[in-house]
Amino acid sequence: MPSLLEVKHPRSKTFGRKTPSFLSSFPDVPGPAAVSKRCALFEMQGDVFRLRATSMEGLQYMELIPKEKQPVTGTEGAYYRRRQLMHQLPIYDQDPSRCRGLLENELKVMEEFVKQYKSEALGVGEVALPGQGGLPKEEGKQQEKPEVTETTAPTTNGSIGDPSKEYVCEFCKGVAPADSPVVYSDRAGYSKQWHPTCFVCVKCSEPLVDLIYFWKDGAPWCGRHYCESLRPRCSGCDEIIFSEDYQRVEDLAWHRKHFVCEGCEQQLSGRAYIVTKGQLLCPTCSKSKRS
Repeated sequence: MPSLLEVKHPRSKTFGRKTPSFLSSFPDVPGPAAVSKRCALFEMQGDVFRLRATSMEGLQYMELIPKEKQPVTGTEGAYYRRRQLMHQLPIYDQDPSRCRGLLENELKVMEEFVKQYKSEALGVGEVALPGQGGLPKEEGKQQEKPEVTETTAPTTNGSIGDPSKEYVCEFCKGVAPADSPVVYSDRAGYSKQWHPTCFVCVKCSEPLVDLIYFWKDGAPWCGRHYCESLRPRCSGCDEIIFSEDYQRVEDLAWHRKHFVCEGCEQQLSGRAYIVTKGQLLCPTCSKSKRS
């Protein structure tokens, strides 16, 4: 198994992109602790992702995640988390300086694109017991369950109400037990909650790494698929295309300069080409692969 910092994106072969280290890769993506103290389920210590031991909901939350996906240092779960961070939150989807060859007009479009999604879509899920989403929490102290009486009125976020109320997961529509933590999204509103394993990208159905989501069309998306829902992604370099001059073949897109054969790297604009299973080839290389 390669070391964590040697992992390359599956489409990086042709253009030789090296995957950056974790800490330098995501300077602008807020971790849960950066959003608010009540969302602080996880924290960074050096280059290690740790669960806040003082959070009872956090400990329960971890137990509900499949063991092979629990981000425990030195385990397959930690390696899985690294891969998901690189896949779901590509650095070149948020930092123009990590993109290659952006023209001045493309740079301006990208800066506005990033500014807009940070303002309108980006968020971090909050872990809390059903009915307690959005309530203030003091760091280092376990949240106490609010006392509920027959005369208790709902709060403005609907988090406290009838003790007999049944909470339903927004994704699977299954019941969320009152003593088991769920995930809340402030952009969705606190009337909606998800089982920990159900807080997934609506497009790829993968768990949202570090609970980082992008809200669109009434559902959470991972960063990769949210960006792709708004602009095309180059199948050659994996970067979002911020120019209107690009090559499209069926549901795939390429920067003009990256529309090349993946076998011999000759430019294919205006020439014959074949796309097989997402791979762009000239007729000669395609024939060679079949033989």
